[in-house]
Amino acid sequence: MRDKLSTYRVSAFVFLLVTALGFSSLWYSPAILSVSSFILILIALVSYKASFLKEFSGIAYSLGFILLLYILDIVRSVDASVSLDKLLLLLVFVGLQLACFVTFGKLKAHLTLLFLALSFMILVVDVVAVTNYFLHMDYYNGLLLQSKHIPIPKMHHIHFGILNAFVIIILTGLLYLNKLQGSRNHLGLVMLIVIVVCCHILSSRTGLIALYIGFFVALLVLVYQNKSLRLLFYGVLGIVLLVTITYVSSTSFRSKTANSLEDYRSWGNGKEINYKSMAMRFEGYKTSLFILSNNPLGVGAEVQETKIQEAYTVRESVLFMENRVGPHNQFLEYGVKFGWIGILSLLLYFSALIRILPSTLFPFSGIVTVVFVALQFESLLERQASIFFISLLIPLSYHLFIKEEINSNRVT
Repeated sequence: MRDKLSTYRVSAFVFLLVTALGFSSLWYSPAILSVSSFILILIALVSYKASFLKEFSGIAYSLGFILLLYILDIVRSVDASVSLDKLLLLLVFVGLQLACFVTFGKLKAHLTLLFLALSFMILVVDVVAVTNYFLHMDYYNGLLLQSKHIPIPKMHHIHFGILNAFVIIILTGLLYLNKLQGSRNHLGLVMLIVIVVCCHILSSRTGLIALYIGFFVALLVLVYQNKSLRLLFYGVLGIVLLVTITYVSSTSFRSKTANSLEDYRSWGNGKEINYKSMAMRFEGYKTSLFILSNNPLGVGAEVQETKIQEAYTVRESVLFMENRVGPHNQFLEYGVKFGWIGILSLLLYFSALIRILPSTLFPFSGIVTVVFVALQFESLLERQASIFFISLLIPLSYHLFIKEEINSNRVT
């Protein structure tokens, strides 16, 4: 019995350590990220293979359905190399997410400390990037007016904006629910304030849109769970004040707002949409829908890029060749690959997440919303880094906010 307990403790310690290592490797080593993902999945299989709860079966089945589509895509491919590469990425999304759902449930006493450690990593990168911005502020403000972005050390700027959105909503939830005690509470509050400030300076529109929609949905759930419209008033007032203060005080935020208005005015004005990020995305959406309407079963990962470029040509798109981007929308990405059933597979996945919402407190609804909104503007399940942090943070936030006793009172 003592040997089993020691083995459990070792497995738990290694899982937490590898989780932190893998998260840190987002900024410096794809190889370590891959190895960390494999180790986490392996630990879960070896140590907790009999512990998968029935409440997660819907998530498992929906992920298995997506996995099946990738396998069938390999079967229909002439050269399966591209499809196989995509399958390997998807295996991490499936395996790591299920591993974290299972294992984090056994490590609840350590999850707040783990999340604070991950948040501290985000904080450090935020501070470094903001410092660099202030050192070259005039230059970067000019780039923002041209639909460019403030550089983030060793990470795609949209991914980092979404990470900031995750951290802000989770930290807000932990503080509101008094889940951080003593010095951790003070540390969490300081980190939240700094990350919120940095987020509004650095984040892309995708990150900010996902943050505010996610925060608002979480607020609505909080109002429903507490049966208090007063919370809605204070929450909306807080959002309005935050946006107003940010606009008045942040040059980068004003530059992004001005660029967004210029982007909007270019819609429908022929070649003016070139080099306007949102306008080019919408042209990409139209092209993806054109492919989907002519290929209801999809074209497959192998020829996806070729078919997209052909569709731009057939549609006589006004975009220059270098601006003819892919779907930049995970639902349309799966639609082009697998057809309407690909879009259905993602909807089934989110329906499985929605089914576990009643067992959680309000911040988890915000996290699910952040992921859903972000997938409308970026194909996050096509890149190793975003697959890792989504697969990690969805289960982590679930177990941080699952309904339980708080201050000796049962949360219902």
